[in-house]
Amino acid sequence: MDVDPPRWKNRWKLDLLWYLPLEPRKKIKKFIKLGDEYRANGEEGMAVYCYERSLNLARSARAVHLLKKVEERFQ
Repeated sequence: MDVDPPRWKNRWKLDLLWYLPLEPRKKIKKFIKLGDEYRANGEEGMAVYCYERSLNLARSARAVHLLKKVEERFQ
């Protein structure tokens, strides 16, 4: 499966979201929501990038419920 690389501007915005001082669960939900929006717009590369970020954050925060939600998106 070939996925187009995300544009640097959108990726920069997502990286900025990563460093904002928010509760980890809220960040995870924002990344999932953004990933869903990118997927709906046909930008699969950005969606995968958002889901990977939320997956890493969910694992480090030990948020099992949100971890399962993210894993569903990858299937």
